[in-house]
Amino acid sequence: MVGRIDHLDGERFFEEDLNIFLNRELESFTTLQHTHDFVEICYVGEGCGYHYVEDQVLPVKQGDLFVIPIGTSHVFRPSSPKQDKMLVIYNCIFRKELLDSWHHLLQKDSITYTAIYRPAECRQRWLHVQDKHDTFSTIMQNMYREYLKRSTGFETVLTVMLIQMMVQLQRFEMINETETVSFRLLDEVIHYIKSKYTQNLTVQDVADYFFLSASHFQRLFKKSTGLSFTQYLQNVRIQKCCELLKSTDIPIYQIANQVGYQDMKFFHALFRKKTGVTPRQYRQNFQELDEADLSYMLQ
Repeated sequence: MVGRIDHLDGERFFEEDLNIFLNRELESFTTLQHTHDFVEICYVGEGCGYHYVEDQVLPVKQGDLFVIPIGTSHVFRPSSPKQDKMLVIYNCIFRKELLDSWHHLLQKDSITYTAIYRPAECRQRWLHVQDKHDTFSTIMQNMYREYLKRSTGFETVLTVMLIQMMVQLQRFEMINETETVSFRLLDEVIHYIKSKYTQNLTVQDVADYFFLSASHFQRLFKKSTGLSFTQYLQNVRIQKCCELLKSTDIPIYQIANQVGYQDMKFFHALFRKKTGVTPRQYRQNFQELDEADLSYMLQ
């Protein structure tokens, strides 16, 4: 599907005494999957398609950024050979020697640093991020314009912007690492909610308890559970209501109060939305079921 793997020599791109090259490429089906002896940063500027990296096929769209270390094979393909299905890639390729005088500015234990200087040690043969806030789009487009203008000192400016991109990539790594650590708190968060659900519990209460901002907590919680904090809390409360309705004769309004609901109109509407029946019907259904089971057992 992709064809044989070619090898691209940096001498085809780099001008004399210039260790960096940028272009804006409209991808097609003619380029072979290839490796190269330089580092490449690829940014999807327009359209969508596929990125063949090593033996994987990754769907890509505007905002996807890849760092391709030396020796990693890859190629981009548009989603269709038709001309109306475009895939535009900004490419920044550079010799790693370009950053030798600056590598002390990068964190040596980062994936970004390893991909550039020690590619054989990379856990993954490439680095992929989604540019959700157009951080890298701005840098890449500015670099491309600077490369085309060739004003005095443009290589120095390009090097500075490349370092800026490296630092932003490392910050992205740190955010992901922080989120991974935060996810480890999920069991504790769930336990906390289940122990406090009868109280007037809010997002801010839980976020404060675990030293997180409310917005960050909500994003982590939704990503991990698939539910918002409010949805999860409602499910816990309604589940407890069902247990009490089945196992006790406590009046319904008292059960609602016990699980944290004082507004009976809201409680009845929520219970019906979650279970499909009213609290009274739910209790009656289980009482009738229990009587039927008892009758069957006495036959």
